[in-house]
Amino acid sequence: MQQPGSTVSRSAGGLQPVKAYGFPTVFGRNLVAELNDFVHRPFLVVTMADLWPVFEPLLDPGHCRPYLVESIEEQDLLRDLAELPSCEAIVGLGGGQALDVAKYFAWKRRLPLFQVPTALSVNAVFGQRSGVRSEGRVRYLGWAVPESVFIDYDVLRAAPRHLNYSGIGDILCFHTGVLDWKYASETGKCEAKWPYDAALAAQSLEKVEAVLRRQEAIRDLTDEGIRVLVDGLQWGTTYHGAGWMPRHIEGIDHFVFYALERQTGKKFLHGQPVCLGVYVGSLMHACRAQEMLSAVAGIGLDIRPEAMGLTWAQVSEALLGLKSFVGEAGLWHSIAHDVEITPDLVDEIRDGIASAYGAWSKP
Repeated sequence: MQQPGSTVSRSAGGLQPVKAYGFPTVFGRNLVAELNDFVHRPFLVVTMADLWPVFEPLLDPGHCRPYLVESIEEQDLLRDLAELPSCEAIVGLGGGQALDVAKYFAWKRRLPLFQVPTALSVNAVFGQRSGVRSEGRVRYLGWAVPESVFIDYDVLRAAPRHLNYSGIGDILCFHTGVLDWKYASETGKCEAKWPYDAALAAQSLEKVEAVLRRQEAIRDLTDEGIRVLVDGLQWGTTYHGAGWMPRHIEGIDHFVFYALERQTGKKFLHGQPVCLGVYVGSLMHACRAQEMLSAVAGIGLDIRPEAMGLTWAQVSEALLGLKSFVGEAGLWHSIAHDVEITPDLVDEIRDGIASAYGAWSKP
């Protein structure tokens, strides 16, 4: 079990290595039913409409009430928050949206929080802030640390596999995040408050290597594979542990995701556009692009535009406009700020993905 909180000290040499990360985390089985016996009563279960019928029989109706997430727009959440019944604790039960809304409600109501991910699609369960939307833009707000995170092997394996495969996006992105950080430092464009730190970068890259070494276990969702995913996703708490510094955990990978979201207005399975961004960024940095793409495809996460409900024309438009987007959005400096993606590079990206996955046919 990881201990709560992350510790980082600053010195003349920059950031010292993060010594601890993650939140108190329990691995096991039949963990949802156990909530009845220790969560403060009555408690609010923040979940999704399709999940509630699955878990409702396991929870005592005398002690809990459901809140079914329909929106992550802050104005909608504030409206619903004002109408919520009185409760003594918040339980997040679901994927990224449910866990983020649970954090938001716990923060606003100042209540104990317990988190039960039903899929490891994103690192939301291991972040203190809530990813909500404000007028269509992503905002990370609040401060909520769970009493514990409950990793139920059987619950995770019961989810559609691609939802768990999505979690590799928030780990492989450390590869391109570190590349961007090092690039910005070497070109003299790194933020003074976030100087490049080789030791911290190396710790992020260790998580990437763990995924690359254990692709089969992740693909099969063995107990070991689930633990590898959890360990990598726990590293998301080092955003706070490094002084609210994202440099070692994301870069152009997420910028591609943000650009696609802004352009299309679509909601995505997080790992798909992020892993597309990992491939794009790796090509731009000329560093292990084929290896990253092969790992994503081998594990089973489909990053073809069609699998995300997009066309190649939409992806091409977002990539060709990425340099303008990152400048307008005020994102931290990356290779995308200096190198414009050309039609030839888009063709290379398309050819690489076609080679890895084959022609698209609707499932």
